[in-house]
Amino acid sequence: MNRTEIIEQIKAILEDVAELPPEEVNEDSVLMDDLDLSSMEILTIVADVEEAFGLRIPEKDLRSFVTISDLADYLVERVD
Repeated sequence: MNRTEIIEQIKAILEDVAELPPEEVNEDSVLMDDLDLSSMEILTIVADVEEAFGLRIPEKDLRSFVTISDLADYLVERVD
């Protein structure tokens, strides 16, 4: 799976969980500030990402996800 496909999947999850239209989300969007996501929504998004990509994201790694790009970079390194 390439980076573009990963970002599209993240956008689909954001649309499902937080009702954010994909056209309002870009790689530089800050999860809590720009997208106004609550910590509970972020945890739900991470759970959906884990399910969609078949991996487990350790809690210690969650703090590194500030933007959509951060999450995409993390997934690119770990998804086949």
